[in-house]
Order: sequence, then C-alpha cells, then structure tokens
Amino acid sequence: MNTLILLQISLIAHLTGLTLMAGTTVADFVTFKNFSKRMELEKEAPLNLLELMTKLGVLLGIGAALLITSGVGLMFCTGGVFAHMIWFKIKLTLILVLILNGFLVKARQESTLKKNINGSTLYLSEPVKGAMRNLNIFYLVQMGIFFVIIILAVFKFN
Repeated sequence: MNTLILLQISLIAHLTGLTLMAGTTVADFVTFKNFSKRMELEKEAPLNLLELMTKLGVLLGIGAALLITSGVGLMFCTGGVFAHMIWFKIKLTLILVLILNGFLVKARQESTLKKNINGSTLYLSEPVKGAMRNLNIFYLVQMGIFFVIIILAVFKFN
C-alpha cells in the first residue's frame, strides 16, 4: 500500500476518532444536564438517563481506540516527525488527561450517583449534589480540553 494512501486513511480515522470522542462527550453532557433538571423537578429519579450516560462510555472508548491506533499509523507514515514538536507533546499530554479524567473522575462520580439514588428525588442528599456538581465541572473541563486539542492540531506551533 502506498504511504500516501495509508497517511490519508490514518488521518480520516484520526479525525473520525476525535469527532466520535468529542461528540460523545457533548451528547453525554446534554444527557447529564437533562438528568440534572429532571432530578430537581420530578418525584422519581430518571435512572434511564443515568444508564444512557454509562452506555455512552462504550462509544467514547471506540473513539479513543480509533484515535490512538490511527495516531500510531500517522506517526509511522510521517516517520515520527511530529514526536519532538512542543504542540504534539502538549496534545499527547492532554489526551492522557482526557482519559485519566474519565476514569478517575467521571466513573467515580457516576458510581456515587448510582449508590445514592434510590429512585426518589424528594430529597437530594449531599453526596448526590456533590457528584452532580463534580460531573458538571468534569464535562466542562473535558470539552475545554477537546477545544485546546483542536486548536493545537490546527496551528501546530513549535
């Protein structure tokens, strides 16, 4: 296979993975905001939305796997020329922060929500309020990181 074709395929897969990850994060955020509003207004917890938030993690994982494997393909095709550039090192660090933030913050906060919601929203306990506040911050941070990654990919400063 021609290196140029492999480069183009890897670039398409890379952009698809980034789009899938960022889009899933936005969809997850919208679902969370809907979950939060319904928690405050209704008499029963919208457990179906909480379950949907958990299931969206699968799409996020697929996007991450596609992003990483295509990134390796891009490095192969370019001979690793970007590996020593500052923008690339920052981008890799931010991707690591995205992944760790998802595992360490989101998973923990969703677990707290699931443990402390018993189907009734008449009284929101402190752990539930705290988890919801932390998840709101988590989503804003994740989307901000995606925005910075896109800026780095476009401008490629050194």
